[in-house]
Amino acid sequence: MMPVFETEFLRLLRSRKFKLLFLVTMFPAVIYLLSPGAGGTGVENLRAGFEALFTDLLPNYWLGIIGQLIAVIIMTDLIAGEIDRGTIRLILARPVKMSEFMAGKFLAGLSALVVLFGIPYVVVWLYAPLPYDAGFDGVRALAGDFGAVMGSTVVVLAFLGALSMFLAVLVRRPLYATLATFGVLFLGQFILPQVPYIEHPERLTLGYQALVMLKASFENLNVVGTPWETALAFLLTSAGLLAFSWFLLLRQEFPD
Repeated sequence: MMPVFETEFLRLLRSRKFKLLFLVTMFPAVIYLLSPGAGGTGVENLRAGFEALFTDLLPNYWLGIIGQLIAVIIMTDLIAGEIDRGTIRLILARPVKMSEFMAGKFLAGLSALVVLFGIPYVVVWLYAPLPYDAGFDGVRALAGDFGAVMGSTVVVLAFLGALSMFLAVLVRRPLYATLATFGVLFLGQFILPQVPYIEHPERLTLGYQALVMLKASFENLNVVGTPWETALAFLLTSAGLLAFSWFLLLRQEFPD
C-alpha cells in the first residue's frame, strides 16, 4: 500500500491542478490576513471571532459547493484516470492487492486534500491572535477549535472522496465521473430539499453536518445533531462506499 500511497501523493502535490486548487482554498485566508476585522482584544474575543469566521466560511466556502468540487476533482481521477488511460492493467499485473491499491489511492487523495484545506486553516489559526493582541495564549486557546475544524473537514472530505471513487469505478471516465459525482451532490443538497414535505432541508447539506460536528468544541452553535454520532455515520458510510468500490473493481474486466 505504501508505494501506491507515496507515488500518488507526490504526483498530486507536483501537479498543476493541485497548485491551482491551492490558490482557490487559500483565497479566504488571504482575505482574512488583509482584513481580519477584529472586534476587541483578548482571548475571549479571539475565540468568538475565530468561531464566527469558521461558522461562516466552512459551510459556505471550504465545505460548500467550491470545496466539494475541489474534493471531487482530486478524488475522481485517482481510479477513473487509471482506467481511462489503461494503466490499471499494469498495476493489476504487479504483486499489489486490489485492497492495497484502493487504500493507497484513497489515502493519497485524502492526504492531498488535507494539505489543500489544512494550510489555510493553519494560517488563520496562527495569525488570528495577532489582531486580537492575544499572543501565544491565543494560539493555545484556539487549539481545540482548530482541531474541531480539521476533524470535521477530514470527515466530510473522506465521505466526498469515497463517493467520488465509487462513482469513478462505475463511470470509468474522469470527466464523466466528476460530473456524475457533483450531480449526485447537487441533487441531494439542492434539488431534493425543494420537495415540499421534507422538513428542515438545510440539514441535508454537508456544510450543515460539518457545523454539527463543530459543536464538539464550538460554543453557541444553533444546529441540531450530535457531533460524534454524525462523524460516525459519515465514517461508516465512507467505509461502505469504499468497500463497494473495491468489490466492483474486482469484478470488472479491463481489456487490452
